Amino acid sequence: MESTPTTAKKKVAADRHPLAVAFGEYLKSVRKDSDKSQAELAFDASMDRTYISLLERGLSAPTLLVLDSLAKSLDMTMTALMGGFEAQLPQSLRRASVQR
Repeated sequence: MESTPTTAKKKVAADRHPLAVAFGEYLKSVRKDSDKSQAELAFDASMDRTYISLLERGLSAPTLLVLDSLAKSLDMTMTALMGGFEAQLPQSLRRASVQR
């Protein structure tokens, strides 16, 4: 059976992790609030614009080094970037508190 563009697109969408999608949506909103294009953010963070696009579409998940670079490029700390992400995360994607 030959894959059509529609089925190929559905497969990609099904492969995206919900946390990666949620982070991508958050990154896009923070970038737009900073009045930066994907190209500007990519340049400031020393990344390729296509990588920023992959992050925003939830097709890639950032490493700690990438998060640090993105935060600096958005004039934020990594703690502020991730705290803002966690604050807007739907309850269904949050982990239960762990007692130690």
